[in-house]
Amino acid sequence: MKPLIGITMNLEEEAARDLNILDQDYGKAVLQAGGIPVPVLGVKRAIPDMVRQLDGFLFTGGDDIHPRFYKERPRAGMKLRLASDNRVRYEIDLFKAAARAKKPVLAVCYGAQLVNVALGGTLYQDIALQIPESLRHTAAKAGTKVFHPVSIFEGTKLCKIMGDCATGDCSIRVRSAHHQSIKNPGRGLRLSAVSPDGVFEALESRGKGFLLVVQWHPEKTIHDRSSAKIFEALVRASRRS
Repeated sequence: MKPLIGITMNLEEEAARDLNILDQDYGKAVLQAGGIPVPVLGVKRAIPDMVRQLDGFLFTGGDDIHPRFYKERPRAGMKLRLASDNRVRYEIDLFKAAARAKKPVLAVCYGAQLVNVALGGTLYQDIALQIPESLRHTAAKAGTKVFHPVSIFEGTKLCKIMGDCATGDCSIRVRSAHHQSIKNPGRGLRLSAVSPDGVFEALESRGKGFLLVVQWHPEKTIHDRSSAKIFEALVRASRRS
């Protein structure tokens, strides 16, 4: 039976209604990997039932997490495009429930930062302002795409997923669209990949369960074998015995 993969959605709050919106590329990536994508409505009271019924979770990209969630204030000069606090609170609760239930989790970009914050980690509020001589990790203008290499560490779960770097560190080309990044990893996470400027690009669980967070956007390059392998690993980990 194909596993059911819950996919979080963006939240847009309007005066008369709240909208959950999902980039279809996430669903297409799950389908290609052999899973069934299930959009997750951002309603807190549904969390227990969703965690029971779904086999794995994909935490998607989004806007910036307010620094108060990791006990900081916005730094001077920062241009933050904030995600809804309600989305952040809901997804922290959802992640913690999924983790307690030992459900496999893949988290992308904002989702990776969300998981890190949920586990007590912190973020760089702006890579360009806080990391000297950093690469460009996000487009300078709308419509352009940014790619850069990422080095995966030998002996990590991500290295095993890639398969072709088992004898040493390997490098893959990724599509990037984030101006924030993980600073201090949260509880139980270890670093598994970095970009050439030292920015943390992927972390994973130190334990046996499947928890992988990546700063790049594999759903946007799903025809690349390295991107497809990431979603295949989530689906494989989510299959019921």
